[in-house]
Amino acid sequence: MNARTSSDVYKTGFFAFLIGAVLIGALMGSVSYCFMDSDGYSKLALFQNGYFSARQSGDFGEILIKSFSGATLFMAAVFLMGFSAFGQPAVIAVLLIRGMGFGVTMAQFYSVYGKRGVLMSAVFVLPSAVITTSALAAGAREAVGLSNLLLGITLSDRQENGLRQAVRLYGAKFLVLEAVLAVGAGIECICTVLFMGRL
Repeated sequence: MNARTSSDVYKTGFFAFLIGAVLIGALMGSVSYCFMDSDGYSKLALFQNGYFSARQSGDFGEILIKSFSGATLFMAAVFLMGFSAFGQPAVIAVLLIRGMGFGVTMAQFYSVYGKRGVLMSAVFVLPSAVITTSALAAGAREAVGLSNLLLGITLSDRQENGLRQAVRLYGAKFLVLEAVLAVGAGIECICTVLFMGRL
């Protein structure tokens, strides 16, 4: 990547903006939950039953796989958007959608369980969400950086000799971020082991 692109995407303010996109999505998800119709509530109830049935049954392998695969799906979307010269808006959209999922889930917990739902969200959703959101925002930053690089090449009709190296580094960083997602899934399992029987 060129120096200008790197200096833009690695500014602290830009990373905060990406985290903010997830938080705005969470707010949107919470608000949208309040305006759902009965059909939407029924579908969410089925999801919630599935969410807790795996934890109550102690099927920690299922919890790990579902948590990791769900986070990986969003990371893969961000990764692919990085290869588009015009992928920046789509990257932000992925962050918003991810945040909306968190917002709907936490709002549903509060709606169904009241104050106990706040505790359940803090135990089962937030620890993993903080880790996976940070990893996803870091991935989004890399995707925007590569997308900016490709956009610069497209608009200027110039050749970029270091593009292959930039793509290799891009892939290596996402492999590290996948490992972070695995840690987040593991923490979700640990929280389940420690607290499921106490809530």
